[in-house]
Amino acid sequence: MTAVTVPQLSISMEDAKVSRWLVEDGAEVAAGQLLVEVETDKATVEIEAPGDGRLRIVAAEGEIVAVEGVLAEVEPVAAVPVAVAAAPPATELPAADGAAASVASVAPRRGRVASPAARRLARESAVDLTLLQGSGPGGRIVARDIAAALATGASAAGDRLREAVVRNVTASWQQIPHVHIGGELEADGLVRARAFAPDGADVTVTDLLVVALARALREVPELNAIRHADGSVERSEAVHLSLAVATPAGVVAPVLRDAGSRDLAEVALERRRLVEAARAGRADGRDLTGGTCTLSNLGGYPVDFFAPVVSGPQVAMVATGRVADRVVVVDGLVGARPRMWVNVAIDHRAADGEAGGRLLAALERQIAQLEGGSA
Repeated sequence: MTAVTVPQLSISMEDAKVSRWLVEDGAEVAAGQLLVEVETDKATVEIEAPGDGRLRIVAAEGEIVAVEGVLAEVEPVAAVPVAVAAAPPATELPAADGAAASVASVAPRRGRVASPAARRLARESAVDLTLLQGSGPGGRIVARDIAAALATGASAAGDRLREAVVRNVTASWQQIPHVHIGGELEADGLVRARAFAPDGADVTVTDLLVVALARALREVPELNAIRHADGSVERSEAVHLSLAVATPAGVVAPVLRDAGSRDLAEVALERRRLVEAARAGRADGRDLTGGTCTLSNLGGYPVDFFAPVVSGPQVAMVATGRVADRVVVVDGLVGARPRMWVNVAIDHRAADGEAGGRLLAALERQIAQLEGGSA
């Protein structure tokens, strides 16, 4: 048996509500298949199957499950007896539009009931279903209820997101022993690489930093990691880089997955999609979970240096300021060179400050290697 559990997405997260099962109990599932939607304080998250097998649901819809609590179990098919119970007979229920809909007899659902169309519209429009009264049969929330909520401004998602951000930052600062390691790095590679970007490519400094930082984290794997509630630290072979994005409702951090294996054009395209989705309130659970380190770039402002707060359960966060010409001495000669301040915040329980120094050195090397369009 392999357990399907509630992941800890932030240091302040304590539990999640089972919103909707996407697969029926007893169904055969494949590794990576989406199984269930759970609601956290920040987003609705879809959880995947950890392996192939038959699904055995443990937590019902509407149930509150603690972090790392079991939602279901996936049993290898080979271990399941050949004879299985037949599915319960279907019954006819009236649909919202008056047509008959065939559904299987299942246990009554707990929590707010909404039609699939209403749930989709709610996710796309950031409408909180728990605030609505349904106008469909039996109080079911239907699409017209979402439209009415948008028309009257009933969505409270923005306020809830800001509250969640505040709770997470407060908990992170109070519970994580921070060590900050900062330095001014040579940034000529960023300037040159952007100048050599392919024609028509919308490449930003952030895109180049993503590429360079992902490669640098491969050299310092102890900072590309997650610290679990039991104190164990899990390093990740893949670099899933969270990007701090300012939105009207607060800062969110969508995840650019496998950043270390993507080329510059792929990074630029995915970064643009993630930022647009986050600012429009369309980022879903898959976009907001699974990060192994965070990049926060304020280089678009007159900001040189700032001290970030590690976003648990990650163990490191990298903050970058603007690229600006500085007076430096190179080979005994005084001149102006593009430089950039970088500050690494580390959870001291997981790694020492020396790892931050190695990451800065690796990042400076990787930035230099971006020159000439080699990204």
